[in-house]
Amino acid sequence: MYNRYSDATKFVTDPSKLQIVNGSEVYISSEENYDIVVDLQGHTEEFERLKPFITLVAQSICDLDNTTQKFDNLHSKSSQFPYVVAIVFIDEPNVILEYWGTEENTQFDVVFEHNDGIFTLKSFGTILNISPDWEQTLSADHNEKTSSPKGFLRRLIDWL
Repeated sequence: MYNRYSDATKFVTDPSKLQIVNGSEVYISSEENYDIVVDLQGHTEEFERLKPFITLVAQSICDLDNTTQKFDNLHSKSSQFPYVVAIVFIDEPNVILEYWGTEENTQFDVVFEHNDGIFTLKSFGTILNISPDWEQTLSADHNEKTSSPKGFLRRLIDWL
């Protein structure tokens, strides 16, 4: 499932081509493509100023989604990720990806913070305040849990 949003031609990356529809929505990928919209709820008056940031988000959706899937895989130990990015909310410096379930009616938010040109995962659903070193921490936890447990004889030999 990684790189499922990798076709950059399916995103609006030219700020001059962005436009508001339905009062506060900006399509960064058309309904015929990935059908992803940025909802500016409460920030429509800042649209012109936000255009460069919106296009940066559009260019980064694949990487943000890959990070989200990687976190889910390491945290839940599941290789399946039956969710799609449906709506993006921008509350600078935060970008909130709203995921919708493809197999069941569910949704959750994933928050990234943009700072110094880098997006950092901050929260995933109900998991808040994610540490910047989450990848190493979860990988270490995963490796400890998947290593084969030592039998009594092996532990005794190690102890001696």
